[in-house]
Amino acid sequence: MQNIDIRVRPKPKKKFEFYLGIPYYAVLISLVVIPIFLMIVSSFQFDNRSGIYPISFTLNHYLDFLRATSFVRAMTSSLWIAAATTLVALIIGYPLAYILTRMKPKTQITLLLLINAPMWINMLLRVRALEQIIRMFFPFLIDSFSGVVIGLVYVYLPFMVLPIFAVLSKIDPNLLESSADLGANKIKTIIKVVIPLSLSGVLSGILMVFLPAATTIIIPQYLAPSQNIYMIGTLIEKSVINSGRISYASAVAIILSLVILGIIYYVKKLDKYKGVNSNEKETH
Repeated sequence: MQNIDIRVRPKPKKKFEFYLGIPYYAVLISLVVIPIFLMIVSSFQFDNRSGIYPISFTLNHYLDFLRATSFVRAMTSSLWIAAATTLVALIIGYPLAYILTRMKPKTQITLLLLINAPMWINMLLRVRALEQIIRMFFPFLIDSFSGVVIGLVYVYLPFMVLPIFAVLSKIDPNLLESSADLGANKIKTIIKVVIPLSLSGVLSGILMVFLPAATTIIIPQYLAPSQNIYMIGTLIEKSVINSGRISYASAVAIILSLVILGIIYYVKKLDKYKGVNSNEKETH
């Protein structure tokens, strides 16, 4: 008769990384999860309520948003402006990031510092400086779609360059040499090898530019002061927050968040190398 091992296995000890992550989870819950939960609850409440925190339920804020053509128009305009900004930033940022990877390390550091340097200055000061330059040399760009896009690209271009550069710099040079040995020229190597392997960095840059560009407030406030360019952030601030309709503002923010989350979901699906390790990438 065989002996059955009935020894109780000791419980696995929690890894040290778990304890390192506790501050992160504390900040995530207190500054992200709880505020979002309160905003969702607020979006279903009536405005101008009496009491400490009275509980009510209404869908009027969501219905009012769908009825208000100005908000729907502002959201559509914001998404179009953010898409144009992302496209222009990608067209400029990808070649710039690729050129940086081909330079010497000292030159890379210098150019990266120059790219990051504007980020050390307050955004308001940068936008006001850009506004003065445009008013002096290109006044026709004020209160125009192109002027707002230029301002957004100026502010958020580093967020496109840096993630692409980080991914491009990690590509094994042997892959490029192998592509050349197999008869591919530089253009074909970039299209068939470099771009697919850098797709994760491109998608990260797209999200890092698109999201803040769609909800910006400062840039249209100074580059489109007459409000001919509708942006959802400015409209929320002036027609909702200043009037004290916090619950309505919460509903608008949730609708905008859901639209952006849907865009993020489909953008993430474009990464065909998601979840594939580096060894498997090389076999592709």
